[in-house]
Amino acid sequence: MLGKWVTIVTVLSAGALALGCSSSREVEVTGSVSGASSKGDVVLEFFDVEGEEKTSVHTAKAGSDGAFSEKVELAGEKVLVRAIGDTDGNGACSPGELWGEVTATIEEDAAKVAITLSVAACPKEE
Repeated sequence: MLGKWVTIVTVLSAGALALGCSSSREVEVTGSVSGASSKGDVVLEFFDVEGEEKTSVHTAKAGSDGAFSEKVELAGEKVLVRAIGDTDGNGACSPGELWGEVTATIEEDAAKVAITLSVAACPKEE
């Protein structure tokens, strides 16, 4: 019986330690997207930037006026926001679609960006 309790306490302690060591926090990212075509949605992809590493953490859509506000779990000190004028509806950048991205520094758990879309070769997959 004692062995069972030791196992339970060990598992619970490991879980609490894993949760306690997480350095991510909720960040409110607000901004606007300009230059979008009237066809299709503007897809937003949010990347956590830690040093040279970029990790995709959240996807959303901008409002019809191009404005957005999203709460995103981030660990780094910067966030990269990529916007794609998704005219073909596949949720990713396709040749000929407008897109743009901006990296912003997080201050007081908030970041603000303004993204202008233009035609360019699609970004490499992260």
